[in-house]
Amino acid sequence: MLDNAQIQYFRTFGFVALPGLLGLDRAAALRAEVDTALRDAYAATYHERVVDGISGHYLPMASARTPLSASLVCDDPVFVDAAEQLLGASVLPSVPEGVLYFAEAGWHNDDGIGVRGVKFATYFEPLTARNGALRFVPCSQHPGALSALCAYQFDDYPGVAVETQPGDVIAFDLHTFHASVGGRDRLAWAIEYVAEPASDEEHDKTLRWLADAFEQGFRGFDRERYPTWRDWLTNPSDHPRRAQMIERMRAAGVFDLPGAELGW
Repeated sequence: MLDNAQIQYFRTFGFVALPGLLGLDRAAALRAEVDTALRDAYAATYHERVVDGISGHYLPMASARTPLSASLVCDDPVFVDAAEQLLGASVLPSVPEGVLYFAEAGWHNDDGIGVRGVKFATYFEPLTARNGALRFVPCSQHPGALSALCAYQFDDYPGVAVETQPGDVIAFDLHTFHASVGGRDRLAWAIEYVAEPASDEEHDKTLRWLADAFEQGFRGFDRERYPTWRDWLTNPSDHPRRAQMIERMRAAGVFDLPGAELGW
């Protein structure tokens, strides 16, 4: 459970560091799973480094081959409960991802259509301001901030670097501007949650946003081996929390979207 200070920090500044949230043992096991899956999925091209935008090898990790990652969607409550605390609402998950980032990432945010959500990211090596720690523009998630940031005529924003150790997690609002400077080959895992929609307009935006995660064909790995939600939907351990989330997502229409099971 998060404390009130962490929740208020997130809501005020748009991000919050959560030291040790994942824990060293679970972080080590997740690191091994992410590394193995990425090497397997990108076997022929794993050592290629094409730098273009926020470059890296990205892989959906809710498959039978990645059971720990799949369990972290909601079976294990560590992230889903934190998301509901931070957003003050019930949530729908996006597909968790393992990522090997190749290079720096310029300033950006993770939403362009107006959904309300939070992203959790954990990195498996110590990161400082010099070697790729995430940087944030505090308060940039608030309404009106985007136009002011876009009107800024200089090359950079005064960001705050959040240094982390393995087992730490960073939570940030989907609208918060963030970047990474100086990093190379940073192994990470991330998951996003959006607030359950309360109106038809919110519902349409939420489905559009979730559908973006299903575009996997251009990445070049076998989607039968690493599907989006197909394997997770079978709920092989009959976990009650997963069963409840599946019904919530089904009612929202998530699994009716193209690519929801295999990607597209």
